[in-house]
Amino acid sequence: MCTREKDNTLVTAKVFSTRFGFRARSVVERTTEGFMRVVFPASPKDLPLISTLRALGIEKKEEILSSFSQDRSVKNDVLLNLELDQTNSKASAMEFLGKKAAPGQAQDYREKRAEILLDTYLLPHIGTTAEDRLKKAHYLCKMAEHAIKVAHKDIPQDDKDHYANKRIKLAGDLMEDLFRYAFQFLVKDVSYQAGRADARGRHLAVQTLVRPDALSDRIRYSMATGNWIAGQTGVSQLLDRTSFLSTTSHLRRIISPLSRKHPHFKARDLHGTHWGKLCPNESPEGPSCALVKNMSLLCEISIGEDEKNIEEIISKLGVKL
Repeated sequence: MCTREKDNTLVTAKVFSTRFGFRARSVVERTTEGFMRVVFPASPKDLPLISTLRALGIEKKEEILSSFSQDRSVKNDVLLNLELDQTNSKASAMEFLGKKAAPGQAQDYREKRAEILLDTYLLPHIGTTAEDRLKKAHYLCKMAEHAIKVAHKDIPQDDKDHYANKRIKLAGDLMEDLFRYAFQFLVKDVSYQAGRADARGRHLAVQTLVRPDALSDRIRYSMATGNWIAGQTGVSQLLDRTSFLSTTSHLRRIISPLSRKHPHFKARDLHGTHWGKLCPNESPEGPSCALVKNMSLLCEISIGEDEKNIEEIISKLGVKL
């Protein structure tokens, strides 16, 4: 998602990279002067894009330039950032990142910290091993290119309210998150009980190590109260059985995570892409108006498709992959 910020001083290309329940907000920012920096969880402030690319494995100036398109505006911005960059190789870039991430620490610790940042916290959906770094570098190049083109008004900024840019969390996804959290707690609890029993010299038995309610209690609590992980509230609700229509309506409800206290005029407005997906009439009155929506009568939610099938259809239509 590439948008201009409210004060027009920044253009940001944003992606919420998710892997096994860990959600990392990775951003490439472009200032009005043309300087580009990368922001991701636990990253140091004002981390230059070129230094990050070099640390990920694209070292030489020619390689960096060839990773971007040859549009004049894009090339000018990349050349400017190359001039401003303080590094000239992968080793110097890793050292620069390590100094920013762990200032005053030993050399080995700084290097390890820099590697953990790049592998674990930057775009984790692509991978979390050293072999995936080059893919991450090319992904960042595409994000930066998009931000440059939006800044130069070559392409329009992305619309947050367009329904192609939204994802609906189904009951299965929410239960998966809850089970992962409860299971991680169970594993930690078993480890703690084993350590405690071993320290006291007791015989290790499965019956004493695994507490029977450690997993199920957390799931039951969330299902009963609606309080989910990550501070979500009202996720599970008592099904409305007033009439058949009210039950159907309740089962097809879509609730926006946006706060009801703020106006959010654009988020509440009817958008053209709601056609065939959301009902334009059914919504509660009051502060929740248009933040709580309902699926239209014949709408179905797609749950993903194998990429190979899509590729076969595209190739039959004559598109070269």
